[in-house]
Amino acid sequence: LIQLASCGKSSSIRSFQDPCISDARVVLDLIDAIKPNVIDHSLIKSDGSLDSNMENAKYAITCGRKIGAKIYALPEDIVEVKPKMVMTVFACLMARDYMPDMRESAAAPVTPMMS
Repeated sequence: LIQLASCGKSSSIRSFQDPCISDARVVLDLIDAIKPNVIDHSLIKSDGSLDSNMENAKYAITCGRKIGAKIYALPEDIVEVKPKMVMTVFACLMARDYMPDMRESAAAPVTPMMS
């Protein structure tokens, strides 16, 4: 995750099984590194509860899709740290980062949908 380090993010993972993935903050940091100012940091929850982690994961997937990544994983896949699905999330975000025509397509912060 060189992208995170080069953008001054302190979050990191050791593998796609790393328990720190469950709160989705590293995914949100990667999205923020790919497309700055898309993430509204006031919406990120940090209490570590299952509900907060699920909200963060939903927000991460929404933001990833908003910037043009073709993410098909579910929030549960991130919260439960399913390694193969987590890997696809990162792969989709990295693929989106390498598509030059997508780099300027999304600029506004993403707000969660109220259900």
